[in-house]
Amino acid sequence: MKYSDSNNFSNQILRNRSFQGQVLNGADFSGADVRGCNFRNAQLAGANFLGAKIGLSRRQIAVLSAGAIAICLVVGDVLTRLILGTQGQVPGSGSWPFVLLLYGVLSAAGFASAIASKQPQTSAGRLARTISAILSGALLGFFYAGTATNNNSQAALAGMSIGGVLMFLVNSRIRSQFAQVAIASAGSVATYAAAFLFSATASAFLSTHKLFWGMCFGLLSLLYLWFAFVSFSALVREIGNAEGTSFRGANLADAKFDINYLYLKSKI
Repeated sequence: MKYSDSNNFSNQILRNRSFQGQVLNGADFSGADVRGCNFRNAQLAGANFLGAKIGLSRRQIAVLSAGAIAICLVVGDVLTRLILGTQGQVPGSGSWPFVLLLYGVLSAAGFASAIASKQPQTSAGRLARTISAILSGALLGFFYAGTATNNNSQAALAGMSIGGVLMFLVNSRIRSQFAQVAIASAGSVATYAAAFLFSATASAFLSTHKLFWGMCFGLLSLLYLWFAFVSFSALVREIGNAEGTSFRGANLADAKFDINYLYLKSKI
């Protein structure tokens, strides 16, 4: 079969270009830089990608990294405000149930995020990621709904439910790289926030000479600090391993790839 010379892209710099849905059967991309290119649903039967550079472009890495930093700052600000709001609360006060709720939700979110980071490809890891996403969304919904209604407890709880449902839908329905990085970022910050909360609690107990509880919460803070390290490390890996050159839905019958195809197959 004879193909047009217009499909000769060999040794060209094509970073971040879109070839989505195009008919490129037999096209020559040998030696080309196709990092960040979009070949979704394209016809690439017999195409030649030998020696092509496949993967993330610098622009994609910058966008994902900037998004992760922005999510971390937003979630970090919310959780810091929630934690500071618990300081000085004592058992029996009207706000004490919400203090206990914060302890429980942050603890569960941090633990789930660590499990999801250590076992991302297992069913347990996927379930843990879903739980982490729901709880992170619940905390954001609780804060913003409460703030918008002058700390109305019923509105805050309603916002908590809505935030959790929205994050569940994002995690289960939206498979974009940015959405997944955002969920991992929120979970990582929640894990660190749990470590911070336990550390503050340990300091409060130790300052009143309650050594047993101070040591217990101190150990918990160290444990969750390690969980946070695991979560943030996994976030960095997720950005680095994100899909760069996309071939999802493309017809790659008889297409030629070199060793990069071994990496590519896990991304299709």
